[in-house]
Amino acid sequence: MCGRFENIISTEDLFSHLELKDLVPEPEVSKTNISPTQKIMTLILKEDSLKYLPMKWGIKFSRESSLIFNSRIETIKEKPYWMNIFKANRCIVPMTAFYEWKTEGDKKIPFRIFLKDEKIFFVPAVYIEHENELFASFITTPPNEFIKKIHHRMPVILRKDDAIDFLKCDDLTVNLEKCTPFKDIDDMAMERITL
Repeated sequence: MCGRFENIISTEDLFSHLELKDLVPEPEVSKTNISPTQKIMTLILKEDSLKYLPMKWGIKFSRESSLIFNSRIETIKEKPYWMNIFKANRCIVPMTAFYEWKTEGDKKIPFRIFLKDEKIFFVPAVYIEHENELFASFITTPPNEFIKKIHHRMPVILRKDDAIDFLKCDDLTVNLEKCTPFKDIDDMAMERITL
């Protein structure tokens, strides 16, 4: 996880949700079944303001290296290189749902996973700049009891206030503590879909 997601909220609704005033044009990016290497919309903190900008999903350090579209929080904590990226280059990715596949017999069935009472949530990520382009990798964690039924990993899920704090806070310990399995499992839902 996470290998596909959706962000079907309009830019206008997102900015209203975040109480931002400087609305940017609606981005030309996919809205559903978004996959690694595609352009995604992210929010970063720049000069004490939230900025909405596109990045490519997945970090590659060379043409030969593997695409890192998910970064395990355990690796970030253990490896100084990744910890330095986490300290300096954090972003959040707005989502309305993510997709996960459950094995049923000899088939893999896609499920759409979302929060019941919130139209949007945020997944923290780290990013790098390479050749004047930005590349992001989602932060993942072990699964909570809800996700454990279908997968061994899940994205870190943050509600609005925690997501904004994740960008604004300079306290490394506080930010690392936010990167845990989502606790409000009663707020989560999934539905079987066709992709």
